[in-house]
Amino acid sequence: MSGHPTEFGKRVKALRLTAGLTQAELAESSGISERTVSDLERGQRATVYPATARQLAGALDVGDDDLATFLLAAGGRGERGATANQFPSFPSAYRSRLPYRLTRLIGRETELATVLGLMRDSESRLITLVGTGGVGKTRVATEAAAITQEEFISGSHFVTLSAIDDPGLVLAVVATSVGVQPGAGELVPMLARRLGAGPALLVLDTFEHVVAAAPDIGELVSSCPSLTVLVTSRTALHLRGEREVPLRPLAVWKDEFHDETFGPAMALFMERAHAVAPNFPVTPAVIDSVSDICARLDGLPLAIELAAARVKHMPLSELLAHLDHRLDPLVGGARDLPPRHQTMRAAIDWSYVLLGPTEMRLLRSLSVFRGTFGRHAAETVAASIDKSDSPGALATLSALVDASLVAMETGVGGRARYRLLDVVREYAAERAVSAGELEQLRRRHAEYFLELAERSEPELRGSQQREWYGRLLEDEGNFRAALSWALEGGESEIALRLAGALWMFWRWAGLFVEGRAGLDAALAGGEECAVGLRCQGLWGAGWLAYHQGDYQRTAKVGQQMLGLLNGADNILHRRNALTLVGIAALAEGRGEDAVAALRDALDVCEELGKSWHLGTSLLNLGTAQLYEGRGAQAKILFERALAIYEDLADRHFSARTLVQLGYTELALGQREKAATHIRSAMSMSVDLGDAWSIAEGLEAVATLLSESAPRSAAILTGSAERLRDEISMRPHPADAIINDAYLRLAQEQLTREIFEDARREGREMTWESVIVAALEEAEAGGAT
Repeated sequence: MSGHPTEFGKRVKALRLTAGLTQAELAESSGISERTVSDLERGQRATVYPATARQLAGALDVGDDDLATFLLAAGGRGERGATANQFPSFPSAYRSRLPYRLTRLIGRETELATVLGLMRDSESRLITLVGTGGVGKTRVATEAAAITQEEFISGSHFVTLSAIDDPGLVLAVVATSVGVQPGAGELVPMLARRLGAGPALLVLDTFEHVVAAAPDIGELVSSCPSLTVLVTSRTALHLRGEREVPLRPLAVWKDEFHDETFGPAMALFMERAHAVAPNFPVTPAVIDSVSDICARLDGLPLAIELAAARVKHMPLSELLAHLDHRLDPLVGGARDLPPRHQTMRAAIDWSYVLLGPTEMRLLRSLSVFRGTFGRHAAETVAASIDKSDSPGALATLSALVDASLVAMETGVGGRARYRLLDVVREYAAERAVSAGELEQLRRRHAEYFLELAERSEPELRGSQQREWYGRLLEDEGNFRAALSWALEGGESEIALRLAGALWMFWRWAGLFVEGRAGLDAALAGGEECAVGLRCQGLWGAGWLAYHQGDYQRTAKVGQQMLGLLNGADNILHRRNALTLVGIAALAEGRGEDAVAALRDALDVCEELGKSWHLGTSLLNLGTAQLYEGRGAQAKILFERALAIYEDLADRHFSARTLVQLGYTELALGQREKAATHIRSAMSMSVDLGDAWSIAEGLEAVATLLSESAPRSAAILTGSAERLRDEISMRPHPADAIINDAYLRLAQEQLTREIFEDARREGREMTWESVIVAALEEAEAGGAT
């Protein structure tokens, strides 16, 4: 130990001194040793068990309002403001949460009131905010969703579609974002079941480029009477029942007769100008210039913000002169564009020519990114067209942020992430095409993210798996764009390498539909690729099919791999093929077939030495043996697997193996040993912050409590179900058999009404309360 007091230790000491207790008196009143109290306060001990924490809380008069936080801190999970619902491993919550509103909404009172009225009207369930690029559709939709969040009791989900180009992926992205359990069936009925429990809101942002998916959205609305869909698009969906709300540019003055009161366009300019230049003056001359600028920019919010961002770099007179120079020849120049699009393009063009050559090159380079991106990625891609000794990417990115052409936000671990608005990205792409750079940039972009995917693939099985998963999740849109480029351009090897490296990420993120589609397309185009590369892709395709419940496909892929290998001396791929055959047989209830295939996989894998694959083969065969009622054999296999995972510091699979050991000891009648393993698994999963492992841990604790505390078992089952909804991850079939069998024991001890009430209570609990309860119940679970 470091010897530095932890936040929990400091809290215990402060409460003890407030209560006027010595360490000895606190130890006596809480029923623990004086040494434990001393070690906590001196930092020689960072955590205590939940039961001990409750004893301390009682002795220190910790109130009910502070109890959950106190108990979380006692387990080492309350440091630095962390809470149990801040797991970065909840992918659907990460993608569907409402965006932060960093600035106030100006001048949209009428449109906002219209949207809110329609959202609250049960007859209006498909609402489309229509307007030109840069007019503020997303901002109005975000405001409306935030205001009504409490009214949609089944959830408000925000799904951006800007990072996909294929209309066929729209429902798959929506499904993952709202936490639909994966399956091989039709997505619309599955989404309707997920969203149909009560009033729910689905915001689909930036729909115009995937408008071919409009019939799918119409079918979803028809299938789910309690769902309201709010769409932002440059064009209407043209569906029955759709209510359009046009969003027009902001008025410059209060009314059309030039009332001498600022209109929303000028108010927006003034607010943004003061944000970058707090001493920006408000004089009659300034007001005249601002009104002229806003009028020449047609009141488009994005264009106004671009102009306002410049006031700290140049006086208004110079800014207005630049506008005169750029807008006069451009308005009316692009005859194929609507007038508002002409003005928007002209405004961005004006901002572009104010940049230096280095900033121009970087902006063009950024056009190939989708979603957010990091500085290193931007620097690497830009280097493919910028061979000069120009300033580093950080300074150049900062200049683009200052010009409001790039937005900065905080990513995982506090690192800066950057994003282009769609209209700016489109403009930058046009500039890259004109410069003859776009194809070169897209290739370098794909190469960069291929390198990242291949570097991360083994890391998802190691000690830093949580951090790597969070990093990959941030670049989800970029991986999608890179794979699309490779598939469209016939770059079969790049496509298959990328898809083969990403399958485990797709599995963790619940992107089963999208992942299978990508792998299938890459495999179809990569028939001439090397056998090893094809086997890597098939290995991923088999697992994604497994997690969708398509066990026949999993078995077929395994056999296909064996046929490709045809006696070739490739130990790992043969092991993987046999594993797919075995897990498919186990899922289909063919236990002996599963044991045979998984034993062969283990025999092959023994030649690899102490590796992750060997540990997983031991785990797989142990699971099959347990399913067949051979607990003693399973226990030996699980213990070997656990030793390997602990050596590799793979805590995710260590926790999973501990759960299996717990089930084994239950089967062998060793309840106290089972409780020890399950308690360790639950604690490890919470510390790791891995939602997949936490769901398995909750199910394991529920199984442990099914006879001794049936209502608690039902509560934890409900919580696990809710968490699985959020991460789009169903339980392993063999686990589900064990869980369901024990859960039936709990059901038999309760009335149906009490059981379902408890289950519902578990689904509605906060994650802090769920985790504290699970840790405490696991602590007491071995008692008889």
